[in-house]
Amino acid sequence: MQAMTSENLSASGFLVFSVKKALYAIKTSSVKEIMHSAKIHPLPFVPDYIEGIVNCRGVPYTVVNYAKMINDGENEIEGRTVLVFKREDDQFALHISNIEMFFEPEENDVRADGIRYKMNLIPFFDADGVEKRLLEDLKVGDL
Repeated sequence: MQAMTSENLSASGFLVFSVKKALYAIKTSSVKEIMHSAKIHPLPFVPDYIEGIVNCRGVPYTVVNYAKMINDGENEIEGRTVLVFKREDDQFALHISNIEMFFEPEENDVRADGIRYKMNLIPFFDADGVEKRLLEDLKVGDL
């Protein structure tokens, strides 16, 4: 398995990735690791958008299929690339289609809702929204 750690990623740049045909951007400083050919271990009794868990350096991360989470038609994602987020309060990863590019935009190309690249706006990925949905669906905090 090949991996790219956060030490290899530029702190001032953005990672542009795809889920199916949709592009998203995230600050490279929010990425812990990119795992290619990741082995995802299925979990029983979880929402269908949770594909299972992946082992990242001895720590389990919940793997989310974002296409299934947002009900985006055909939900299967080809390949086994997983984007592991660097977050202090949770441990989840995203099954993605592809790493499109690392990008350091000009200051005026960074907007509140995304980054501008070649006359297109690439929206920021909402990791906080994914976390909120996970917590709601798994009823975390009700125990």
